[in-house]
Amino acid sequence: MIKDTLTYDIVGSFLRPAEIKEARKAYKDGKITKEELTQAEDLAIASLVEKEVAHGLKYVTDGEFRRRWWHLDWLKEFDGFDTIHFTKEINGTSNEIELGTVTGKFFYDKNKAHPELCAWDYLHSLAQKYDGITAKKCISGPNMILIDHFLQLGNKETPYYGTDIHALIDDIAKAYQDAILDFYDHGCRYLQIDDTSWTYLIDENFQKKITALGYTKGQILNWFQLVSTKALEHKPEDFFIATHFCKGNFKGNPLFHGFYDSVAPVIAEIPYDAFFVEYDDARSGSFAPWSVLKDKDAIFVAGLISTKNPILEDHDFLKKRYAEARSVVGEQIALSPQCGFASVEEGNCIDEETQWKKIDLLVSCQDFL
Repeated sequence: MIKDTLTYDIVGSFLRPAEIKEARKAYKDGKITKEELTQAEDLAIASLVEKEVAHGLKYVTDGEFRRRWWHLDWLKEFDGFDTIHFTKEINGTSNEIELGTVTGKFFYDKNKAHPELCAWDYLHSLAQKYDGITAKKCISGPNMILIDHFLQLGNKETPYYGTDIHALIDDIAKAYQDAILDFYDHGCRYLQIDDTSWTYLIDENFQKKITALGYTKGQILNWFQLVSTKALEHKPEDFFIATHFCKGNFKGNPLFHGFYDSVAPVIAEIPYDAFFVEYDDARSGSFAPWSVLKDKDAIFVAGLISTKNPILEDHDFLKKRYAEARSVVGEQIALSPQCGFASVEEGNCIDEETQWKKIDLLVSCQDFL
């Protein structure tokens, strides 16, 4: 089982190769068809998986090569959800931004040909060609829906649910339950639910925004814990489901600041099998908040390797930090980068050579894991 063998892993996304960027632009410009774009993606993903295996990874992803955004492309699989497009200046440059919004009754239609399910089927077929290799599917979490609709956009109600947030939470949870079982039925046994919503709540500036909107931090934490816990109800016992969160990663730039102390005890109560947590620099603070995992049957995955800093970490320093984490969380621990290499299609501010050096460093740490 994955829980017994997981010692190191990646978070999911990889820098998009030139052929993907060119194909996506050609599709956007109307020069190639959707089918031709998919063919280009298929070839690039097959090449990526081959490279992941060659570099010693045991769990492989499709690099999120078919996505524009790490979260919205998945959330668009649900009925009753849509996105709003606008431009926003971030770090001195103008960026195309999307935010999600609830537009009606929220549900997952099992009768649809879901693009993300098709993407999983293809990745799974590739992984099965290699002995001892497991495919991992990454999707974004239910909290991101609430973050965007209520806190980012400042809405007080939804078109279908009005102000009944708990009715919406119940339907979001049911939609995730159905989606999780759909992936399981298609052979998925390792799912990662990415959810940066928790780190919005440790950021002082965002907390001020929450207060200005008339909410309390405790209220939002309750929403998040409730919908995340309900989403995992009915998951099969042999389905390994992890979560990952960091402090935002837009083109390699962090979005939020603060320590995990106030959110870790809440997150730890959600029955995930593993918790991937960003710890690549001093901004993360100590490992102490995660001592709550020591007596739980879950793996703490220390994200000690940066995907946004091109400087290669020192092997012995990682060994020291890993030992520090283990002394706090116990023996159920693994190692990973702190995030993916490309949360949006533009990617982080590193090159592909550095990306693979980071992967090689991760795999080389087996000597102390």
